[in-house]
Amino acid sequence: MLPILCMLISDTAIAQSAAISTSAPIDRGLDNSPDNIDNQLQESDEREDSLIPVEPLQPLYGQWQRSTRALRDLIGLDLGLNYTGLYQKSDAALPGKRSEGSGGDLDFFGRWNLFNQRGPWPGALVFATETRHRYSDIPPSQLGEEIGSLWSTVVSFNTQDFALKQLYWEQGRYEDGLIYRAGKMDPSDIYDSGRFVSSNYAFLSPAFSDTMTMPLPAPGLGLAGAVYPTENTYILAGVHDANGEVTSFGQLDRGELFVAVELGATPNFDEPGAGLYHVTLWHSDARQDANVPSGRGIALTFEQELGPDGNIVPFVRYSYAEGGVTSVRQTFAVGLGLEEPFGQNADLIGVGFSWGEPSDTTLRDQYVLEAFYRVFVTPLTHVTPDLQVIFDPVKNPTTDVLAVGSVRLRTLF
Repeated sequence: MLPILCMLISDTAIAQSAAISTSAPIDRGLDNSPDNIDNQLQESDEREDSLIPVEPLQPLYGQWQRSTRALRDLIGLDLGLNYTGLYQKSDAALPGKRSEGSGGDLDFFGRWNLFNQRGPWPGALVFATETRHRYSDIPPSQLGEEIGSLWSTVVSFNTQDFALKQLYWEQGRYEDGLIYRAGKMDPSDIYDSGRFVSSNYAFLSPAFSDTMTMPLPAPGLGLAGAVYPTENTYILAGVHDANGEVTSFGQLDRGELFVAVELGATPNFDEPGAGLYHVTLWHSDARQDANVPSGRGIALTFEQELGPDGNIVPFVRYSYAEGGVTSVRQTFAVGLGLEEPFGQNADLIGVGFSWGEPSDTTLRDQYVLEAFYRVFVTPLTHVTPDLQVIFDPVKNPTTDVLAVGSVRLRTLF
């Protein structure tokens, strides 16, 4: 097993970067997930260009923000709240199965800055809670099974009782050369991430917003940290309970672990011209009670700002696994994000194409093409029409092509 270590994120780095709602890169190789808590706290303080320049519920938003800012100024407690809803509809389904799913996700989270926030080695207690529910007969997370896809049509958006998803202590910052965290955390916010790897902000399909070959555990107890050998390189590493559970503190006493190391670079070739390049190595112990074998693998992500404004961002992602620990053995994805289209500073257009090889090599390979347009309707609410075209769905051999249309709405406080 690896020693402790892997990653995360300083307020200083976040404060210097743009709000995550613009899909701006998270620099210095810290936590490159748009879904991490610091980014979600930051985005609610921004006012983005939008179709409607004012919030219809401004009195409610205003009261919430005045209250949370008073707490932040008084005791250093920064709170956030958001809600995301999703509707998906397929043009076909397996016999007797459903062709649509919908549901929502309510998140309440915060960061309590307790130690030396304006000096070296700041420390904070970070927490996140959530509840997920369905609107229709099935939540969106089940739609992939209903239509015969090898993978789901979205990451998360299942049903879940209210739960304490994360609770950890985090200390250090990029300028200190080390950041570490300990406690209950979500490994999916840490490894093989990137500016478009999020079903809340960008692509819905796990072919782009997840690493399908990597058996990332649900949030559970772990240790993680990041060090910075040079200005634009980082080393992440961590060890986590392989039996993590959102609704509990997991089963660390079983001694079944998930460990990972990520080596990355965040070069800035020009202004603008930031990039993110990393390789992630992982190993997962066998989970005896769950009857899941051990596995190991590799994942790579490359993304780079191009164009005079740096708002054209192509990306390439590849992953491979041994051991059959997931249903997908190998993936390759390529795509492009166009930020700030039509002069709107937070809108995003994305298109991507991905191939996936099943762990069961007797089955055919599956492909997906996805395109979306995220538009801010009001300064704190964005809507995303999305289309996925699935070719050769593995569990629906009589069908060659499936189309899944989606609409996602996310509102911030």
